[in-house]
Order: sequence, then structure tokens, then C-alpha cells
Amino acid sequence: MRNSLRKSRVISALAIGAVGALALTSCGGGVSDSGGNDSSDKASSKYVEATSGELNLYTWSDYFPDELVKKFTKDTGIKLNVDYYDSNENLEAKLRASDGAGYDVVVPSDYMVEILKNDNLLMKFDSSTLPNGGNIKDDFLDVYFDEGRQYSTPYLYGTTSFAYDKDVIKEDLTSWNDYFNPPASAGKVGIMNDQVEVVNSALRATGGEFCTTDGTELQAAQDLLTAFKPHVGTINSDAILERLANGEQSMAMIWNGAAHRAMQEKPSLTYVYPKEGIALWQDNFTIPSGAKNVDQAKTFLNWMLDPENMAVAVNFQAYASGVKGTDELMSPKLAKSEAIVIPKGYDLAKPVKPCSNEELTNYTKIFETFKG
Repeated sequence: MRNSLRKSRVISALAIGAVGALALTSCGGGVSDSGGNDSSDKASSKYVEATSGELNLYTWSDYFPDELVKKFTKDTGIKLNVDYYDSNENLEAKLRASDGAGYDVVVPSDYMVEILKNDNLLMKFDSSTLPNGGNIKDDFLDVYFDEGRQYSTPYLYGTTSFAYDKDVIKEDLTSWNDYFNPPASAGKVGIMNDQVEVVNSALRATGGEFCTTDGTELQAAQDLLTAFKPHVGTINSDAILERLANGEQSMAMIWNGAAHRAMQEKPSLTYVYPKEGIALWQDNFTIPSGAKNVDQAKTFLNWMLDPENMAVAVNFQAYASGVKGTDELMSPKLAKSEAIVIPKGYDLAKPVKPCSNEELTNYTKIFETFKG
């Protein structure tokens, strides 16, 4: 998911490591029972708190707790409908096909926020106009993909690597090269349905540069994935933690929060910090340009900037958040997890710059060939 041109360091209670310069407190707000605004109202930065109606949220699979769905409706009177996708590219395709309509809040990763806003698929609203806008951590305000938070508010952030079962795989796996050249004991391996993560990880293993247009580097990544394909059991970003936790797979590419949750069920799993590095990403709440329930959407974004609400997602999803006060509300088990706490001295968890359209075309060709 997840990329940054600006690079600074955030040290949280998790010691989560470097976060690219990827945050204001609550009071006030008008009251609205309406279901939305016309286009001129939607372009304004005015915050009007909604107390009824409905909200259509489109988010990553298994990425918003049912507890929060119920609590949001109880607290606000707004019915929350949730639909799911499994990659930034699927989200992008859906918004392009509908010209930004169909949903009121979507959850793109950092680089995808930049793509969608540049193509006028996101609504500009300025997070500082939200009553809880001041709860955004300072390091999460001037982010490369949305300077000053004019189109988004932070949700959760984490890393992408792979995990494996030490009771099944006796070898010590320490690199992306180990992942793409798995031992026979690994059986069929899981990989995400995410072309950016997959191709970038292959480029890490082969020593190529991200977003490269060099034919030799691209071919090396393609060859690695072609050789890896017979070892693949699933190309799917859904239910990764379940497949690892129940023993269906012994190794899979996975996000660190999902790895933590799988490890609670199967302690023999370990999350790897590869010597070639891992991606540090951030997901965000945004409002599509064609959203119908805009007051409800802004009410939702503001509600999620309350640390008590965001902490429910933090503790359930097992990721850190860019909202002040959530670190203190994190469960002790989560704050000590090896999948969440980046090892001391490991400084290779970094944001990855987004690719241009031309560069992404190369990624798409490689990934589609791999999947085919």
C-alpha cells in the first residue's frame, strides 16, 4: 500500500519506526438531518454535524470492526453500511467507473490518495475544519500525498512483509529472497493480490529500484515471479491471517497487524523483517467527489478522530494510528508484539515513493503475467 517522498521519524509507544512525514480537540458543530449536499456545498469546507441518515463506507476486507459500526450508529443516529475491496487498484477502478460516486467514505492508502485527488475523484474538505481535527498527530499533517490534510484524515498505519510457521519451516528465513525461493517444507505459499506490494517486493529481492523503467531490472523481477509461481497457493489479500492461523498455509505475504492477530492463535508463527527492507504504509479516510451523504461522511471522519473510537480499531486491527491519544489506549499485548514493535536497530521499514502512470504500466504487465 503505501508510499512517501518526505521522510521523517515517528517514535510511538509501539516504536513503529520511520513514518514518512506522512494531525485539532473536539467541540461544536451544527446539526443536520439531511442526506447530503449539492455540488457547491460539497466543495465547501463547512462542517455540519449529521444526526440521522445513512453512510456508505467502502474499505479493505476485515478492516473496520463491527463494534464500531454499531457504536457509530448509536452515537450519531446514522446508519452505517460497509462494503469491502481487497486492493487499492480495485478501489480506484470502482471510483473511476462511477466518476467518484456510489460511496460516501473510502479508505485508500497513501499513494492512492494522491492518485485519486489528482484525478478529481476525492472531495476537498480540509481536516482543520473538523472539530476533532486537532487530534491528528503533527507528523501526520503535512504528508506528501495530501499536504495539510485537505482531502483526508488518517486511519491506521503499518508494514508489509511475510510470516511463516517455525514449527513447519525449520529454516531461518530472513529475506525476500528466502520468501520468493521458499524451502520445500513451506508447501504452497500465499501472496497478496496487490501489484505494487508484489512487484516492489520482487524488486527488493533482485536488487532493482522501485518504479524502475530499466528493462533488465523489470525482467529480473518478472523472472523471479515466474519461477515463484509454482510455489504459490493463493494470490489473495483476503483471509490471509485465517489461512496462516488454521495451518492451511505455512507462509504468506501479510500486513503486520494481520500477522499479530494470526500469531495470537498460532504462536509458532513469526513475522519477518527482511534484510532488503519492508514497506511502511498509511491508510486514510477520504470522501469521494460523487458522495451523496457528505454531512454524514464528515461526521464519520470527525467521529473517528476521537481517540476512544480510533483505539477500538487500533486494538482490533492491530495497527498504530495517526490520532493523538491512541497509543496510550493500546492493549499491552499489542504494544509488545514482535509483529508491531519494529526490532531495535532495524531501520529498513520505510515509505515507498509512488510510481508514475508509465511506471505503473510496467508493474501491471508484470503482475498480470504472474497471475495469468
